[in-house]
Amino acid sequence: MARFRYVAIDDHGQRLVGMAEADNLDMLESRLQTRSLTMIRAKPVHQRRRLTLRRKITRRELINFCFQMEQMIHAGVGLLEGLRDYADAQDPCHFRDVVSGIADKIESGQTFSGSLQDFPEVFSPLHVSLVEAGERSGELGQVLAHLTESLKWQDELISQTKKALRYPAFVAVVVLVAVTFLMMYVVPQITTFIVSMEGELPWHTRLLIAVSHGFVNYWYLIFGIPVAVFVFGRLLIHHHAKARYWFDGFKLRLWVIGPVLEKIMLARFAHYFALLYNAGMPVLDCIAMCEGVVGNAYVKKALAKAREDVANGQSISQSLEDTGLFPSLVLRLIKMGERTGDLGQALDNVNYFYRRDVDEAVAKMQEMIEPALNILIGLIIGWVMLSVLGPVYDMIGKMKF
Repeated sequence: MARFRYVAIDDHGQRLVGMAEADNLDMLESRLQTRSLTMIRAKPVHQRRRLTLRRKITRRELINFCFQMEQMIHAGVGLLEGLRDYADAQDPCHFRDVVSGIADKIESGQTFSGSLQDFPEVFSPLHVSLVEAGERSGELGQVLAHLTESLKWQDELISQTKKALRYPAFVAVVVLVAVTFLMMYVVPQITTFIVSMEGELPWHTRLLIAVSHGFVNYWYLIFGIPVAVFVFGRLLIHHHAKARYWFDGFKLRLWVIGPVLEKIMLARFAHYFALLYNAGMPVLDCIAMCEGVVGNAYVKKALAKAREDVANGQSISQSLEDTGLFPSLVLRLIKMGERTGDLGQALDNVNYFYRRDVDEAVAKMQEMIEPALNILIGLIIGWVMLSVLGPVYDMIGKMKF
């Protein structure tokens, strides 16, 4: 089945541009007529054009799509009609073509989840599984509502994290530029004067002169080696599973940042575990699907081990406890849910616990990083001032008037 880009008009004379799949132009024209559209012209989409469809869809577009579809379903609008209306209401863009393609596949007999699966660059396997569970249970509207809230929470978390790191990143750049300027221009200007003084220079002044000498003569190594190490490390982590596992474990042990990252990953796990379980998916499938959303090979391996333990008959709470990742309060909530038979509510409580914990952890991280950077700036400036002015004061103190 070929893909066509078409131009058509509706009953009100409004011009519409979109994309659709059909065996030929006659089939395309018939499909457009069923939507009360009159085709003006159409042409096949070549492979070069198709490659442009792999642009990344923003999270805001997905949030809007899920929200609109959930509203239409609750209002009694048919799924296919809702998709067509949504696509027609959008300006010409990549996501509009994606939604039109989903509608075409549903019209040709595919399920909604199966149609989403044909666009893996837009919809993750987790989203497809949630929609599939909603189709099976007949609660597609509710699943889309939960998915909308999930995407909103992710978007808020990412925005909050970026906001927390924006100031430290700016300060770090300023510090780097300032130190480079001091070491390569200011300090060399006064080094001759300092060295000409009689007496032995203090150790911190000798260190400053040595650092300045290194910046002036080996600046290409000072700046080039970190870049080379970063590029090599990225390639190594990307292509070697053991390196990725070691690095992901190392990130969780970093001071201040490590615990926050761990909470964010476990918050994702708890959130999607609750979402999938409440949508009607089996526990083992829920854990398997959540292994891919944590974004950390170390945590993923621990969850895979927990899934194996559950498959071998061990309780969920005990399996998660054996990972060593979850706090006692979370394990107690899950254990209580298993005993009462209300695991869904227990997972919702765990999700609520982690969302609050992550919000507080990100706020505390921001509160700690800013003073730490200010102290770092003060120490650097104090070191330079002490190393430069210290010998001068010593020389003045030895003068006899």
